[in-house]
Amino acid sequence: MKLVDVYSKPLKEVVDKLELIDLKVHSDDKGDVKSVELKYVPRDIDDKSKNCRATVF
Repeated sequence: MKLVDVYSKPLKEVVDKLELIDLKVHSDDKGDVKSVELKYVPRDIDDKSKNCRATVF
């Protein structure tokens, strides 16, 4: 997946195409979401050590 795909498609469509291995949601004391971290492995790579990290604000 290319960076242009992340910016030009709805977030749900992008996430559906990822092989997520970790998801972290960071919020403040009021419960407002401040950031979301997605850790994934591209579907065409079998080696789990070659994972990628994206932070969405």
